[in-house]
Amino acid sequence: MKIRILIFMILLISLFFPCRMANCDSTVEYNIRINNGSSATWILIQNVGVNSSIDTWQQFQSKVMSIVEKAQSETAREMSVEFESMSISRSGSYAVVEYSFNWLNFSEIENAKITIGDVFQAGNFFLQLYGDGEVNMTYPSGYIVETVSPQPYEQDDSRQTLIWVGTADFTNDTNIVLEKEALTPGPMDALQQNAIIIVSLIAVVSGSLVVFYLFRYRQKRGREAAAKPETPSVLEIESDEEKIVKLIRHSGGSLYQSTITDRCGFSKAKTSQILSILESKGIVHRHKKGRQKVVTLTDENSEIQ
Repeated sequence: MKIRILIFMILLISLFFPCRMANCDSTVEYNIRINNGSSATWILIQNVGVNSSIDTWQQFQSKVMSIVEKAQSETAREMSVEFESMSISRSGSYAVVEYSFNWLNFSEIENAKITIGDVFQAGNFFLQLYGDGEVNMTYPSGYIVETVSPQPYEQDDSRQTLIWVGTADFTNDTNIVLEKEALTPGPMDALQQNAIIIVSLIAVVSGSLVVFYLFRYRQKRGREAAAKPETPSVLEIESDEEKIVKLIRHSGGSLYQSTITDRCGFSKAKTSQILSILESKGIVHRHKKGRQKVVTLTDENSEIQ
């Protein structure tokens, strides 16, 4: 009797365990690039198990159009969408799905300011797409952040980037205002006023340098032996995967995923894709710590080389 019960339990585990594993690591990343005009380019990146269902291009377009229509109704502003691309890359037990589109009239423009937020008045905005996930917003150079609500998890003014680890705070009160930086007075006016004189001086100096160079060249020609250039050494080219593994190993075997992105100079999407490949190979494993992901080398790969 005990043997029958044991066999029955093993069968149940074999039926349900793979299904749970296929969905537990599903994540989504919303990348929003605010353009100089009122448009915004959206790139959605899903990291899912290969056995998980994936929206077709038509299903994705339908979701986006539904949200834009609701946002248009809430804001009373004309809006439209330019759909760009969809791509799927697979590696081991993971698939990375990337959708991109351009949302026209996403922001409001007034008095050299870009205001973002009223589109999120559409109820359950992100739930109508792919649920909770990291939101990365970039804004154009020449602008500074005047107001930002909700408060981002990370703000990098040098890279014009705002990052939120979740979507829950994006409500009717969302308000992000970007202000165009005032131009610092420079010497351009003086240069324009004296352009003829400056050009003439440059021409005279350039001509003198050319004559001097030709004179010296003729003096030295025939006296200088051509030195045989040394053969440049062949540099070992390190792959992106090796670069990440080496970084984690020399950092004690564990790093935040965001730290890997910054130190390697990769995009968040590329970092996520490479880590998915490494995870499928059993080289690393990831787990959430608070609002971030921690990447750890497996035991057999943790020794420093």
